[in-house]
Amino acid sequence: MIRAFPSFDAIRALVLPIPGFGDLLTSNIYVLGTGPVTLIDTGPKFPGSFENIGRQLDEAGFGFRDIERIIITHGHIDHFGLAVKMIEAAGRPIPCHLHQDDIWRTSNEYIRKGLWSDEVLAFARLADMPAEAVERMKRRSAFFKNFCDPLQNILPMNDGDIFSGSGFEITVIHTPGHSPGSCCLYEAGEKVLFTGDHIIKHITPNPITEIHRSLLSDPDYQSLRSYESSLKKIEGLDVRFAFSGHGEYIDDVPGLISRYRSHHENRKRQILELLQHEDRPIYPLVDELFPDIPQSEIFLAVSEIYSHLEVLIGEGRASMSRSGPPALFRAAEPSIASIR
Repeated sequence: MIRAFPSFDAIRALVLPIPGFGDLLTSNIYVLGTGPVTLIDTGPKFPGSFENIGRQLDEAGFGFRDIERIIITHGHIDHFGLAVKMIEAAGRPIPCHLHQDDIWRTSNEYIRKGLWSDEVLAFARLADMPAEAVERMKRRSAFFKNFCDPLQNILPMNDGDIFSGSGFEITVIHTPGHSPGSCCLYEAGEKVLFTGDHIIKHITPNPITEIHRSLLSDPDYQSLRSYESSLKKIEGLDVRFAFSGHGEYIDDVPGLISRYRSHHENRKRQILELLQHEDRPIYPLVDELFPDIPQSEIFLAVSEIYSHLEVLIGEGRASMSRSGPPALFRAAEPSIASIR
């Protein structure tokens, strides 16, 4: 597992193992307050996860009936999957808060139809993904539906909103990139930043390409560009510890952000090198950039390449030479000034 989280009177971490979810290690749920309590995220609806959380809540001196509200850092299944079961266990409504740009992800309509849709298939074809990879992606999407229950009547939260309770006060910081509605939550008293999947100690979070463009409030949204801007939003905070949605806590946020920036710049350079001599589609680049990636994670690799290409095109360092499908990309010719 992972090392124990720092101890606070009004902040507790509940840690769930999540086998089969790549290298995320754990799903972390945070309990704020001394009663009633606020939950940050719920974890996925894995077999045994609900019971595991119940035991950890009990050890902390609480039960599901003590939950006053649930705050969801972003609308991915592994962060809201158990909310409905928790509400049922409480025996009364519990308000659930999520940034308005991610609320659509938790709907019955999206979970039933959107995880696999014509838009997803069109993107796979744009990226030149082979039929067997597309079929694996389709099966994986169907599999993921088992790990959540759709949420209704979610309350939208926005940048700057404040939630308080016994022993804590947290401020919402909208940090789009991993998803359009991703948020961090800052507890200034203890200098703790709850980061969801915005920053994670042991991996570089994916700025996932948004395929369902018609559902976005910003039609020009680009995940990596937004992610890089969001990193700047948390840089100025006085953070002692960052508690992320997965893995261990972080005690050097500036150092981690610096490593992220180096990673993304290196990835851009790698992509440009692969596009120097011929126009190429995305999928063949996966083996060269991610030689050891498991087949189950191919879509994330394709998404990461596409997100970097969006930024490179915006910077004038690459272009789409054919819209496809499949789309072809090329590196821009270096200018005389850059050569000098």
